[in-house]
Amino acid sequence: MRILITNLFVSHNSGTEAVVELLADGLRGAGHQTMVLAPTLGDMADRMRRRGHHVVDRIAEIVEKPDVIHGQHLTPCLTALARFPDVPAVYSCHSAFFEVEAPMLHPQIRRWIAVDEACKAKCLSRGVPVDRLDLIYNAVDLHRFKPRLPLPSRPARGLLLTKNFEHQQAVREACSKSNILLDELGPATGRFSHQLERDLLEYDIVFATARMAIEAAAVGCSVVVCDARGFAGLLDTTNMEAWRQMNLGVGLLTRPTTVEDLMAAISRFDAGDAAKVSAYFREVADVPHFVEEHLRVYNQAIEADTNTTADERSLATACWIEEIGVSVPPRRWAAIVKEMHGWQISPDQAALVELLRSNTKTLESNVASLMELGEQVKAIGPEIAKIAPILDVSASLDRVIHDSQARLHRLEEQLSGLSESVVNGTASLDRVAHDSQARLHRIEGQLSGLSDSVVGGSASLNSAAQNSQAALHRIDEKLSSLSNFVNESKRLYNGMIPLFIRKMFLRARGRG
Repeated sequence: MRILITNLFVSHNSGTEAVVELLADGLRGAGHQTMVLAPTLGDMADRMRRRGHHVVDRIAEIVEKPDVIHGQHLTPCLTALARFPDVPAVYSCHSAFFEVEAPMLHPQIRRWIAVDEACKAKCLSRGVPVDRLDLIYNAVDLHRFKPRLPLPSRPARGLLLTKNFEHQQAVREACSKSNILLDELGPATGRFSHQLERDLLEYDIVFATARMAIEAAAVGCSVVVCDARGFAGLLDTTNMEAWRQMNLGVGLLTRPTTVEDLMAAISRFDAGDAAKVSAYFREVADVPHFVEEHLRVYNQAIEADTNTTADERSLATACWIEEIGVSVPPRRWAAIVKEMHGWQISPDQAALVELLRSNTKTLESNVASLMELGEQVKAIGPEIAKIAPILDVSASLDRVIHDSQARLHRLEEQLSGLSESVVNGTASLDRVAHDSQARLHRIEGQLSGLSDSVVGGSASLNSAAQNSQAALHRIDEKLSSLSNFVNESKRLYNGMIPLFIRKMFLRARGRG
């Protein structure tokens, strides 16, 4: 069987990306051919390619017609449906929260998959027939995620795995108060790991949700289920079966993630209980059953008798494009863009006017600051002029050094002459002594003058250096003020961008 799997990313080993990799590996291991379409590729795609997977970011590179499409995320799924309009499809919902995950009805999609009870409820709320909806929980590659050594009596090292950041400080504080050394991984931290199965072996307690929490539990770490969306608590033998049905995900996060609740969960750390939780997940979350369940759903989709026409399928595809394609009305595409890029929907007219007033005030303030800064910049000129003596002192010092060298050269010649007088002995000893004393007297005078010159030059240089340091300090203060002004101007410019974008939309609407 040839299966085309779609996903937004095959890049950083996030939740759905890990599912794609795990499922693709399992299907190939069972003798099936997999193709993966994802608009954003990265190192993860390269690793999959090296293992023989066909991973692309353009639909034109899928040259073989698949037997079934396994759609994940609306936008790449739509691309696959439009390219292969007569191929049956299955759609997986991995999140009850994000619109890009929520299903849309289409006659090509003959079966739907939910990964937990919350996603199942989301699918049913969007009109998915209950008799075409299957629940398949996430799995763990037990060949990769091997059991760790027995846990210590109390946790010493912790790991935060997260794609959101609002709860990070609470976790850090709770670990600090509990004397736990904390490391962090995930999109919210900017740190990623391509060997999480090895990393987990080093940690006693893990703070995570969903697939990452399941993997940590399977390794044998104690797991606190939490993220920025909320807090569930410590995973243990009393709740593991019920929480498994919720995929250790958002459906369990009923309370805010606070330092107090985190510390209470940490205080319940139990090495023996965590070992039993690990044994449970290693029994129920293995890959072979996961792959077998997907193949069952694929076959049901292929064999389903839908009696739909080509016109019905093309109309459904067009309706998807109306919702997902960018348009002036903020349809479903607007929520998806906000989820993926954090863009805000354009504010109303009153908000724009208020933003304009605020930016105008800021601009007026910046103009005043600019005028004041201009006066300060003018004042820098005299300060810079004061640095000029440094150059004069430098030149003076060069002259002192040059004169000193010349004097030393003359002294060497005089000493050489003195030596010759002593050696030759042609003159009388008295005359030699007299001449020697006279020459030595002159040498002493010259050396004294040389010393006074060097000392004087050094004092002048020290004084000039102190003056130049003070001047440079004042220049640095002026430049700092200039830098602050530039940063404020940049902030003002960025704040004005939404106004120009809004104006362009209004002009486009007027032309329409």
